[in-house]
Amino acid sequence: MVNPIDFEISGWDISNMNMFDACKRAHVLEPTLVNALQKDLEKIVPLPAVLNQAFIAANQSDRVDNVYTGTNQECIDKLRKDIQDQKAKVDKVIVLWTANTEMFLLPEIKDINDLKDRIGRDVALPSSVLYCIAAIEEGVLYLNGSPQNTFHPGVIEYAKEKGAFLGGSDFKSGQTRFKTMMSDFLIGSGIRLSSVVSYNHLGNNDGKNLQEDKCFQSKKISKAGVLDDAVKSNTILYPEDNKHIDHEVVIKYVPFVQDSKRALDEYSSSIFMNGINTISSYNICEDSLLATPLMIDMVILGELFTRMTINDEAMGPVLSYLSFFFKAPSTNHDEYVINSFSRQRECLVNLLKAAAGIQPDDSTLLAFKF
Repeated sequence: MVNPIDFEISGWDISNMNMFDACKRAHVLEPTLVNALQKDLEKIVPLPAVLNQAFIAANQSDRVDNVYTGTNQECIDKLRKDIQDQKAKVDKVIVLWTANTEMFLLPEIKDINDLKDRIGRDVALPSSVLYCIAAIEEGVLYLNGSPQNTFHPGVIEYAKEKGAFLGGSDFKSGQTRFKTMMSDFLIGSGIRLSSVVSYNHLGNNDGKNLQEDKCFQSKKISKAGVLDDAVKSNTILYPEDNKHIDHEVVIKYVPFVQDSKRALDEYSSSIFMNGINTISSYNICEDSLLATPLMIDMVILGELFTRMTINDEAMGPVLSYLSFFFKAPSTNHDEYVINSFSRQRECLVNLLKAAAGIQPDDSTLLAFKF
């Protein structure tokens, strides 16, 4: 695996604020640390970003002072040039989308012809799709850290044609990761989980953008699927005619708490003799500091997977083994989307063991001849 110390970090932003001033504005890192790194951080200035503001919240307009404008094709060409410039500096480029959640693009892009037609006719496309197309055409890995539907069937087909790689979607760092473990635990214990209610409030720019319903709906859809795998795992608790779980997600913007996210969850289960068992949790976390290590992990593992082959065949175009890091995992085949925390982890660990020539986990304990 590559050493994260060897990373060269660059990127785009709709704000031209250098990294030092951006750190001051974000109120995430300790001021003493930020001040000690002032000279280095001031040198990092974002490249002009491509933006279609119709797909994000209107309240982001006060940040927009560093944007490249043009046709769809001109924007893709500009992004490709930026990637090419970075390629000249390093051995390999990986594009990681950590920008604002966009609203869903409907109707979806059904195939390559549909994709090229929309680009050529300059049909309004969300920025994430334009970045993704630029990455595909440059043959680099694109990781989608937000919940919008960037990976349309036509985009995945295009990545396969170009031999590029994709991973996503939507970082799974705090509340949702906990939810995949709790649903595993309850349903795996033979308890029917009947209601899951999740409330969040946060004060960073992510929370501000999610105030607008069109952006929140993308997040809600992303969070909704995390229970599907647990439900499918037990057809006795969840028979064909009764698979429903009441699942609600609420996100509120409270500027005062800044990056310190508050997450409250309530898990209610139907138990013996029509009883009810309720487990409540309250989690306070630094939102950005939970997400950043995931970004490092998925860049390192994603880069490794771009070099791995199975029976002389490259993985992809979707790097499905990265599902462990995402709320709404994308795969190459709909029939094996896995949301369960324990199954995702076991899948990833066993792949790495097999690649290293180590025997994958066997939990049967048959070797002990019980």
